[in-house]
Amino acid sequence: MAGGTAPLPATAQERVLSLDYCADQYVMALADGGNILAVSPAAASEYSYLADRAQGLAALRPTGEQVLLADPDLVIRQWGGGYNAAAYLDRFGIPVVQVSFGTTVDSVRENLRRIADALNARPRAEALIADMDRRLARVRAGHAPRAARPYGLYVTPGGVTSGAGTFVHTMMEAAGVRNIMAVDGKTGWRGINLETLALRPPDLIIGAFFDLKSNHVNHWSIARHSFLKDMMETTPTVFIPGAQVACSGWFFADAVENIHRTARTIQTMQHPTLASRE
Repeated sequence: MAGGTAPLPATAQERVLSLDYCADQYVMALADGGNILAVSPAAASEYSYLADRAQGLAALRPTGEQVLLADPDLVIRQWGGGYNAAAYLDRFGIPVVQVSFGTTVDSVRENLRRIADALNARPRAEALIADMDRRLARVRAGHAPRAARPYGLYVTPGGVTSGAGTFVHTMMEAAGVRNIMAVDGKTGWRGINLETLALRPPDLIIGAFFDLKSNHVNHWSIARHSFLKDMMETTPTVFIPGAQVACSGWFFADAVENIHRTARTIQTMQHPTLASRE
């Protein structure tokens, strides 16, 4: 997948193609509309943050044959086109810029700058970075001391949660919430354990992707269990639009601000002296 990702000249590429909905976000944010040859079919989906910008843009299935027929000057991708897509396109002289799978805010900055440089759009990337950093700093200024921050649990309709080492964990930390799974030493993506929750319930639940009409939750999903449903009704719960967390992008700042507002309310109730200091 690293093949064909060498730095490009500073001159703008005129016919840009993106192969998946994460790459779409970067292209639609940074490229001039007239230079976007096509985006992926998911660019206008409900889990695409910039879906409104996909209106009027051509959509292309991310297969090798379709890409070659489109004859782009530049391809942007994260996973679109399959595992060997970058090496395959490199054989035909089509440059590819990879959107890295990042778990940190630094990775978002790096993606924005790398893709912007390929598109000769660095000022746009720096404006997005500056806005993101400003918003995150404002939230960070409102963080309580770590020992007073609420414990949070991330929940999806499929009954999946997140430990340390994920972008969701970064989002929770940025919002001033202690990820209860990470505190318990859990990493990566994993199923929710109801027994653990019963013994140590969170102060806050963060639900994501519950807004999507395209969700088809298995009837056996733990998210349908009455215990978890009752917990979500009695525990302060923030529902995050799936488009804000479907990709690791600058727009996660929307979710951070939303979560932080609820976290501040909880920590003020649990630690009234914090409010008196403000």
